[in-house]
Amino acid sequence: MTPAASPISALQPPIPFSLSLLGLLLSVAMPSLSLAQQSPIDPNWVQQPRLPDLPPMSNQPSLPDTLQFRVGQTVEHDSNVFRLPDSATRQSDTYGVTTLGLKFDKRYGLQRIELDVSAQDYRYQHNTALDFTAINYAAAWRWNLTPRFTGNVTADRSEYIDNSSLVQSTGVVNHRTEAAKGIDGEYELGSAVRLLGGVFERSVNNSTSAISIANTTVTGGDVGVKYVFNTGNFLAYRYIKGNGEYNGLPTSTLPSRDFSDVEHEFSFEAKPTGRTVLQGRVSHLERKRDNAALSEFSGLVGRINANWVITGKTSLDVGVIRETSSYQPTALIPSYYEGERFYISPVWKPTEKTAVRLRLDEGVRYYKGTLLPGYDGRRDTITQSGVSFEWEPRRNVKLVASLANDKRSSNIQNLDYKANILGLSALVKF
Repeated sequence: MTPAASPISALQPPIPFSLSLLGLLLSVAMPSLSLAQQSPIDPNWVQQPRLPDLPPMSNQPSLPDTLQFRVGQTVEHDSNVFRLPDSATRQSDTYGVTTLGLKFDKRYGLQRIELDVSAQDYRYQHNTALDFTAINYAAAWRWNLTPRFTGNVTADRSEYIDNSSLVQSTGVVNHRTEAAKGIDGEYELGSAVRLLGGVFERSVNNSTSAISIANTTVTGGDVGVKYVFNTGNFLAYRYIKGNGEYNGLPTSTLPSRDFSDVEHEFSFEAKPTGRTVLQGRVSHLERKRDNAALSEFSGLVGRINANWVITGKTSLDVGVIRETSSYQPTALIPSYYEGERFYISPVWKPTEKTAVRLRLDEGVRYYKGTLLPGYDGRRDTITQSGVSFEWEPRRNVKLVASLANDKRSSNIQNLDYKANILGLSALVKF
Protein backbone atom coordinates (compact mmCIF):
# COMPACT_ATOMS: atom_id res chain seq x y z
CA MET A 1 0.00 0.00 0.00
CA THR A 2 2.96 2.27 0.40
CA PRO A 3 3.80 4.28 -2.74
CA ALA A 4 6.96 3.08 -4.48
CA ALA A 5 10.03 5.08 -3.66
CA SER A 6 12.45 6.46 -6.22
CA PRO A 7 16.18 7.25 -5.97
CA ILE A 8 17.15 10.57 -4.54
CA SER A 9 17.34 13.20 -7.23
CA ALA A 10 18.99 16.60 -7.32
CA LEU A 11 16.93 19.52 -6.05
CA GLN A 12 16.24 22.19 -8.64
CA PRO A 13 13.73 24.72 -7.28
CA PRO A 14 11.92 26.46 -10.15
CA ILE A 15 12.45 30.11 -9.16
CA PRO A 16 12.02 32.98 -11.63
CA PHE A 17 15.27 34.61 -12.72
CA SER A 18 14.44 38.01 -11.25
CA LEU A 19 13.89 36.65 -7.76
CA SER A 20 16.88 34.34 -8.08
CA LEU A 21 19.05 37.35 -8.89
CA LEU A 22 17.59 39.19 -5.92
CA GLY A 23 18.38 36.23 -3.65
CA LEU A 24 21.96 36.11 -4.98
CA LEU A 25 22.48 39.80 -4.33
CA LEU A 26 21.06 39.43 -0.83
CA SER A 27 23.18 36.40 -0.04
CA VAL A 28 26.41 38.24 -0.73
CA ALA A 29 25.30 41.46 0.95
CA MET A 30 22.89 40.62 4.12
CA PRO A 31 17.13 35.97 9.50
CA SER A 32 13.99 36.50 7.46
CA LEU A 33 10.42 37.56 8.16
CA SER A 34 9.04 34.87 5.88
CA LEU A 35 9.36 31.20 6.77
CA ALA A 36 12.21 31.70 9.21
CA GLN A 37 10.41 34.18 11.49
CA GLN A 38 6.83 32.95 11.45
CA SER A 39 7.45 31.29 14.79
CA PRO A 40 10.33 30.69 17.18
CA ILE A 41 9.31 27.02 17.31
CA ASP A 42 10.85 24.70 14.74
CA PRO A 43 8.19 22.19 13.55
CA ASN A 44 10.89 19.83 12.30
CA TRP A 45 13.07 20.00 15.38
CA VAL A 46 13.65 16.24 15.61
CA GLN A 47 14.61 15.91 11.94
CA GLN A 48 16.97 18.87 12.09
CA PRO A 49 20.58 18.39 13.27
CA ARG A 50 20.67 18.84 17.03
CA LEU A 51 23.22 21.64 16.83
CA PRO A 52 21.18 24.80 17.42
CA ASP A 53 22.91 28.16 17.20
CA LEU A 54 21.30 29.42 20.38
CA PRO A 55 22.14 32.64 22.23
CA PRO A 56 24.74 32.29 24.97
CA MET A 57 23.23 30.82 28.13
CA SER A 58 25.36 33.06 30.36
CA ASN A 59 24.51 36.67 31.17
CA GLN A 60 27.50 37.91 29.20
CA PRO A 61 26.71 39.95 26.09
CA SER A 62 27.02 38.38 22.66
CA LEU A 63 30.34 38.63 20.88
CA PRO A 64 30.62 42.17 19.52
CA ASP A 65 32.14 41.15 16.20
CA THR A 66 30.28 42.26 13.08
CA LEU A 67 31.45 39.10 11.33
CA GLN A 68 31.34 35.82 13.21
CA PHE A 69 32.33 32.32 12.10
CA ARG A 70 31.25 28.99 13.58
CA VAL A 71 32.44 25.42 13.24
CA GLY A 72 30.50 22.48 14.57
CA GLN A 73 30.64 18.71 14.62
CA THR A 74 27.76 16.39 15.51
CA VAL A 75 27.81 12.59 15.78
CA GLU A 76 24.41 10.89 15.92
CA HIS A 77 23.15 7.33 16.09
CA ASP A 78 19.69 6.68 14.61
CA SER A 79 18.04 3.36 15.50
CA ASN A 80 15.67 3.41 12.49
CA VAL A 81 17.11 5.46 9.64
CA PHE A 82 14.32 4.70 7.13
CA ARG A 83 11.44 4.90 9.64
CA LEU A 84 10.31 1.33 8.98
CA PRO A 85 7.62 -0.47 11.05
CA ASP A 86 8.38 -3.22 13.54
CA SER A 87 7.29 -5.81 10.97
CA ALA A 88 10.19 -4.83 8.67
CA THR A 89 13.93 -5.21 9.09
CA ARG A 90 14.95 -1.85 10.48
CA GLN A 91 18.40 -0.37 9.92
CA SER A 92 20.37 1.68 12.39
CA ASP A 93 23.30 3.87 11.43
CA THR A 94 25.75 6.39 12.83
CA TYR A 95 26.47 9.56 10.92
CA GLY A 96 28.37 12.78 11.36
CA VAL A 97 27.25 16.32 10.57
CA THR A 98 29.99 18.87 9.99
CA THR A 99 28.83 22.50 10.10
CA LEU A 100 30.63 25.55 8.74
CA GLY A 101 28.87 28.87 9.04
CA LEU A 102 29.17 32.61 9.23
CA LYS A 103 27.02 35.40 10.58
CA PHE A 104 27.13 39.05 9.55
CA ASP A 105 25.15 41.80 11.28
CA LYS A 106 25.90 45.49 10.79
CA ARG A 107 24.12 48.82 10.72
CA TYR A 108 24.76 51.44 8.05
CA GLY A 109 22.98 54.56 9.24
CA LEU A 110 19.26 53.68 9.36
CA GLN A 111 19.83 50.47 7.42
CA ARG A 112 20.71 47.08 8.88
CA ILE A 113 22.17 44.14 6.96
CA GLU A 114 21.94 40.57 8.31
CA LEU A 115 23.27 37.30 6.92
CA ASP A 116 23.46 33.85 8.47
CA VAL A 117 24.67 31.09 6.15
CA SER A 118 25.86 27.57 6.88
CA ALA A 119 26.91 24.39 5.11
CA GLN A 120 26.06 21.08 6.80
CA ASP A 121 27.74 17.96 5.48
CA TYR A 122 26.14 14.60 6.37
CA ARG A 123 28.26 11.44 6.19
CA TYR A 124 26.77 8.02 7.07
CA GLN A 125 28.88 5.13 8.34
CA HIS A 126 27.01 2.37 6.45
CA ASN A 127 24.37 3.94 4.17
CA THR A 128 26.77 6.13 2.22
CA ALA A 129 24.17 6.66 -0.51
CA LEU A 130 22.41 8.97 1.95
CA ASP A 131 25.38 11.36 2.22
CA PHE A 132 24.50 14.92 1.29
CA THR A 133 25.43 18.55 1.91
CA ALA A 134 22.82 21.15 2.83
CA ILE A 135 23.36 24.86 2.20
CA ASN A 136 21.09 26.96 4.41
CA TYR A 137 20.85 30.71 4.76
CA ALA A 138 18.77 33.57 6.13
CA ALA A 139 19.45 37.05 4.78
CA ALA A 140 17.76 40.39 5.28
CA TRP A 141 18.03 44.08 4.53
CA ARG A 142 16.10 45.95 7.24
CA TRP A 143 15.44 49.17 5.37
CA ASN A 144 14.29 52.55 6.66
CA LEU A 145 13.33 55.21 4.13
CA THR A 146 12.04 57.47 6.90
CA PRO A 147 11.44 56.88 10.61
CA ARG A 148 7.77 56.19 9.67
CA PHE A 149 8.37 54.01 6.62
CA THR A 150 10.32 50.80 7.27
CA GLY A 151 10.46 47.27 5.94
CA ASN A 152 12.46 44.20 4.99
CA VAL A 153 13.92 42.52 1.94
CA THR A 154 14.45 38.89 2.88
CA ALA A 155 15.62 35.56 1.48
CA ASP A 156 15.98 32.26 3.29
CA ARG A 157 16.53 28.57 2.55
CA SER A 158 16.35 25.52 4.80
CA GLU A 159 17.05 21.88 3.90
CA TYR A 160 16.37 19.05 6.33
CA ILE A 161 15.60 15.33 6.51
CA ASP A 162 11.84 14.86 6.51
CA ASN A 163 11.01 11.70 8.43
CA SER A 164 7.27 12.36 8.47
CA SER A 165 6.86 11.72 4.72
CA LEU A 166 5.37 8.49 3.42
CA VAL A 167 8.78 7.10 2.49
CA GLN A 168 9.22 3.60 3.86
CA SER A 169 11.39 1.78 1.33
CA THR A 170 14.89 0.76 2.33
CA GLY A 171 17.52 2.97 0.75
CA VAL A 172 15.45 6.16 0.49
CA VAL A 173 14.97 9.16 2.77
CA ASN A 174 13.46 12.48 1.77
CA HIS A 175 15.32 15.80 1.93
CA ARG A 176 12.91 18.71 1.99
CA THR A 177 14.04 22.17 0.95
CA GLU A 178 11.93 25.20 1.87
CA ALA A 179 12.80 28.59 0.46
CA ALA A 180 11.25 32.04 0.56
CA LYS A 181 11.93 35.51 -0.81
CA GLY A 182 9.99 38.64 -0.05
CA ILE A 183 9.73 42.40 0.26
CA ASP A 184 7.48 43.97 2.89
CA GLY A 185 6.86 47.42 4.26
CA GLU A 186 5.21 49.13 7.21
CA TYR A 187 4.02 52.74 7.19
CA GLU A 188 3.18 54.51 10.43
CA LEU A 189 0.01 56.59 10.01
CA GLY A 190 0.02 57.78 13.59
CA SER A 191 1.26 56.77 16.99
CA ALA A 192 -0.71 53.49 16.91
CA VAL A 193 -1.88 52.57 13.38
CA ARG A 194 0.46 51.04 10.75
CA LEU A 195 -0.28 50.06 7.15
CA LEU A 196 1.25 46.77 5.98
CA GLY A 197 2.03 45.34 2.56
CA GLY A 198 4.38 43.03 0.71
CA VAL A 199 5.09 40.49 -2.01
CA PHE A 200 6.59 37.02 -1.65
CA GLU A 201 7.60 33.78 -3.29
CA ARG A 202 7.76 30.48 -1.36
CA SER A 203 8.69 27.02 -2.54
CA VAL A 204 8.86 23.47 -1.20
CA ASN A 205 10.95 20.84 -2.99
CA ASN A 206 11.61 17.21 -2.14
CA SER A 207 14.42 14.88 -3.15
CA THR A 208 12.14 11.91 -3.83
CA SER A 209 8.74 11.49 -5.47
CA ALA A 210 7.40 9.20 -2.72
CA ILE A 211 6.36 12.01 -0.42
CA SER A 212 3.38 13.30 1.51
CA ILE A 213 3.79 16.97 0.55
CA ALA A 214 4.00 17.80 -3.15
CA ASN A 215 6.59 20.15 -4.62
CA THR A 216 5.00 23.58 -4.79
CA THR A 217 5.80 27.19 -5.64
CA VAL A 218 3.54 30.04 -4.51
CA THR A 219 3.85 33.72 -5.43
CA GLY A 220 1.62 36.47 -4.13
CA GLY A 221 1.20 39.50 -1.96
CA ASP A 222 -0.52 40.82 1.13
CA VAL A 223 -2.00 44.02 2.54
CA GLY A 224 -3.03 44.74 6.09
CA VAL A 225 -3.21 46.98 9.11
CA LYS A 226 -1.53 46.83 12.51
CA TYR A 227 -2.47 48.48 15.78
CA VAL A 228 0.32 49.02 18.33
CA PHE A 229 -0.68 49.71 21.93
CA ASN A 230 1.22 52.01 24.28
CA THR A 231 2.56 48.94 26.07
CA GLY A 232 4.18 47.68 22.86
CA ASN A 233 1.61 44.90 22.40
CA PHE A 234 0.10 44.71 18.92
CA LEU A 235 -2.77 43.25 16.92
CA ALA A 236 -2.56 42.93 13.12
CA TYR A 237 -4.67 41.74 10.18
CA ARG A 238 -3.43 40.74 6.72
CA TYR A 239 -5.24 39.72 3.55
CA ILE A 240 -2.95 37.32 1.67
CA LYS A 241 -3.46 36.16 -1.92
CA GLY A 242 -1.24 33.60 -3.60
CA ASN A 243 -1.14 31.71 -6.89
CA GLY A 244 0.67 28.39 -6.87
CA GLU A 245 1.67 25.34 -8.82
CA TYR A 246 2.31 21.70 -7.94
CA ASN A 247 5.50 21.78 -9.97
CA GLY A 248 6.51 18.22 -9.16
CA LEU A 249 3.65 16.82 -11.24
CA PRO A 250 3.77 16.19 -15.01
CA THR A 251 2.35 18.90 -17.27
CA SER A 252 -0.33 16.48 -18.51
CA THR A 253 -1.69 16.01 -14.98
CA LEU A 254 -5.44 16.05 -14.64
CA PRO A 255 -6.64 17.74 -12.53
CA SER A 256 -4.72 20.95 -13.11
CA ARG A 257 -1.38 21.57 -11.42
CA ASP A 258 -2.44 25.15 -10.59
CA PHE A 259 -4.09 26.34 -7.39
CA SER A 260 -4.88 29.58 -5.58
CA ASP A 261 -4.81 30.51 -1.90
CA VAL A 262 -6.75 33.18 -0.02
CA GLU A 263 -5.83 33.78 3.59
CA HIS A 264 -7.22 36.07 6.29
CA GLU A 265 -4.57 36.28 8.97
CA PHE A 266 -4.71 37.71 12.48
CA SER A 267 -1.53 38.01 14.54
CA PHE A 268 -0.77 39.40 17.94
CA GLU A 269 1.87 39.77 20.62
CA ALA A 270 1.13 40.51 24.24
CA LYS A 271 3.26 40.76 27.37
CA PRO A 272 0.84 40.41 30.28
CA THR A 273 3.76 40.42 32.73
CA GLY A 274 7.44 41.20 32.55
CA ARG A 275 8.17 37.46 32.50
CA THR A 276 5.53 36.27 30.01
CA VAL A 277 5.19 36.72 26.25
CA LEU A 278 2.17 35.50 24.26
CA GLN A 279 2.39 35.31 20.45
CA GLY A 280 -0.11 34.12 17.90
CA ARG A 281 -0.68 33.84 14.17
CA VAL A 282 -4.08 32.41 13.20
CA SER A 283 -5.50 32.40 9.68
CA HIS A 284 -8.46 31.17 7.72
CA LEU A 285 -6.92 29.55 4.64
CA GLU A 286 -8.85 28.54 1.52
CA ARG A 287 -7.23 26.64 -1.35
CA LYS A 288 -8.96 26.25 -4.73
CA ARG A 289 -7.84 23.95 -7.53
CA ASP A 290 -9.24 23.40 -11.03
CA ASN A 291 -10.99 20.06 -11.55
CA ALA A 292 -10.00 18.74 -8.14
CA ALA A 293 -12.68 19.60 -5.62
CA LEU A 294 -11.65 16.75 -3.32
CA SER A 295 -8.17 18.26 -2.92
CA GLU A 296 -9.51 21.71 -2.06
CA PHE A 297 -9.59 22.67 1.58
CA SER A 298 -10.34 25.52 3.91
CA GLY A 299 -10.16 26.11 7.62
CA LEU A 300 -8.12 27.54 10.46
CA VAL A 301 -4.32 27.26 10.44
CA GLY A 302 -1.64 28.79 12.62
CA ARG A 303 -0.19 28.63 16.10
CA ILE A 304 -0.34 30.26 19.51
CA ASN A 305 2.64 30.02 21.82
CA ALA A 306 3.67 31.36 25.20
CA ASN A 307 7.05 31.84 26.83
CA TRP A 308 7.20 32.10 30.60
CA VAL A 309 10.39 32.95 32.47
CA ILE A 310 9.52 31.31 35.76
CA THR A 311 12.70 32.12 37.67
CA GLY A 312 16.23 33.15 36.80
CA LYS A 313 17.02 29.48 36.17
CA THR A 314 13.80 28.09 34.70
CA SER A 315 11.58 28.91 31.74
CA LEU A 316 8.76 27.26 29.80
CA ASP A 317 7.59 27.33 26.17
CA VAL A 318 4.16 25.93 25.35
CA GLY A 319 1.98 26.14 22.27
CA VAL A 320 -0.71 24.73 20.04
CA ILE A 321 -0.54 24.37 16.25
CA ARG A 322 -3.34 23.89 13.73
CA GLU A 323 -2.26 22.70 10.26
CA THR A 324 -3.94 21.99 6.95
CA SER A 325 -1.86 20.94 3.98
CA SER A 326 -2.00 19.32 0.57
CA TYR A 327 -1.21 15.60 0.47
CA GLN A 328 -0.22 14.29 -2.98
CA PRO A 329 0.93 10.63 -2.92
CA THR A 330 0.50 10.35 -6.73
CA ALA A 331 -0.29 12.70 -9.61
CA LEU A 332 -3.85 11.35 -9.91
CA ILE A 333 -4.69 11.21 -6.20
CA PRO A 334 -4.95 14.74 -4.80
CA SER A 335 -5.67 14.79 -1.09
CA TYR A 336 -5.11 16.87 2.00
CA TYR A 337 -4.82 16.49 5.75
CA GLU A 338 -5.85 18.44 8.83
CA GLY A 339 -4.15 18.22 12.17
CA GLU A 340 -3.58 19.64 15.62
CA ARG A 341 -0.37 19.58 17.65
CA PHE A 342 0.66 20.57 21.14
CA TYR A 343 4.18 21.13 22.42
CA ILE A 344 5.78 21.92 25.75
CA SER A 345 9.47 22.69 26.34
CA PRO A 346 10.79 23.49 29.84
CA VAL A 347 14.37 24.68 30.35
CA TRP A 348 16.38 24.48 33.57
CA LYS A 349 19.75 26.19 34.00
CA PRO A 350 21.39 24.67 37.07
CA THR A 351 24.42 26.95 36.60
CA GLU A 352 25.29 29.96 34.47
CA LYS A 353 27.06 27.73 31.96
CA THR A 354 24.74 24.71 31.77
CA ALA A 355 21.17 24.03 30.69
CA VAL A 356 18.81 21.06 30.51
CA ARG A 357 16.13 21.26 27.82
CA LEU A 358 13.10 18.98 27.53
CA ARG A 359 10.68 18.82 24.63
CA LEU A 360 7.40 17.02 23.95
CA ASP A 361 5.53 17.53 20.67
CA GLU A 362 2.44 15.44 19.98
CA GLY A 363 -0.24 15.76 17.34
CA VAL A 364 -2.85 14.00 15.21
CA ARG A 365 -3.32 14.18 11.43
CA TYR A 366 -6.58 13.30 9.68
CA TYR A 367 -6.30 12.52 5.96
CA LYS A 368 -9.17 13.56 3.70
CA GLY A 369 -10.13 13.92 0.06
CA THR A 370 -9.17 11.22 -2.44
CA LEU A 371 -6.89 8.61 -0.87
CA LEU A 372 -4.99 5.55 -2.06
CA PRO A 373 -7.00 2.28 -1.92
CA GLY A 374 -6.85 0.94 1.62
CA TYR A 375 -6.00 4.33 3.14
CA ASP A 376 -9.57 5.60 3.68
CA GLY A 377 -9.99 7.20 7.08
CA ARG A 378 -6.27 7.31 7.73
CA ARG A 379 -5.33 8.86 11.07
CA ASP A 380 -1.77 9.28 12.33
CA THR A 381 -0.54 10.23 15.79
CA ILE A 382 2.97 11.69 15.69
CA THR A 383 4.98 12.04 18.89
CA GLN A 384 8.41 13.65 19.12
CA SER A 385 10.19 14.00 22.44
CA GLY A 386 13.71 14.72 23.57
CA VAL A 387 16.10 15.94 26.20
CA SER A 388 19.42 17.73 25.83
CA PHE A 389 22.17 18.80 28.20
CA GLU A 390 24.18 21.85 27.16
CA TRP A 391 27.45 23.07 28.60
CA GLU A 392 29.09 26.36 27.69
CA PRO A 393 32.61 26.21 29.19
CA ARG A 394 33.43 29.46 27.39
CA ARG A 395 31.08 32.00 25.82
CA ASN A 396 32.14 30.93 22.33
CA VAL A 397 32.18 27.14 22.94
CA LYS A 398 29.11 24.94 23.40
CA LEU A 399 28.87 21.17 23.98
CA VAL A 400 25.54 19.35 23.66
CA ALA A 401 24.43 15.79 24.46
CA SER A 402 20.91 14.86 23.34
CA LEU A 403 18.45 11.98 23.17
CA ALA A 404 15.33 12.14 21.00
CA ASN A 405 12.46 9.79 20.20
CA ASP A 406 10.43 9.96 17.00
CA LYS A 407 7.26 7.86 16.80
CA ARG A 408 4.22 7.53 14.54
CA SER A 409 1.12 5.45 15.33
CA SER A 410 -1.40 4.95 12.53
CA ASN A 411 -4.70 3.13 12.09
CA ILE A 412 -3.32 1.87 8.74
CA GLN A 413 -1.18 -1.25 8.87
CA ASN A 414 2.60 -0.89 8.44
CA LEU A 415 2.63 2.91 8.82
CA ASP A 416 3.78 2.83 12.45
CA TYR A 417 7.42 3.51 13.24
CA LYS A 418 9.62 4.47 16.15
CA ALA A 419 13.22 5.63 16.34
CA ASN A 420 15.68 6.78 18.97
CA ILE A 421 18.37 9.32 18.11
CA LEU A 422 21.40 9.82 20.34
CA GLY A 423 23.66 12.78 19.59
CA LEU A 424 26.83 14.54 20.73
CA SER A 425 27.69 18.01 19.39
CA ALA A 426 30.38 20.63 19.70
CA LEU A 427 30.11 24.20 18.42
CA VAL A 428 32.84 26.85 18.35
CA LYS A 429 32.27 30.49 17.39
CA PHE A 430 35.02 32.99 16.69
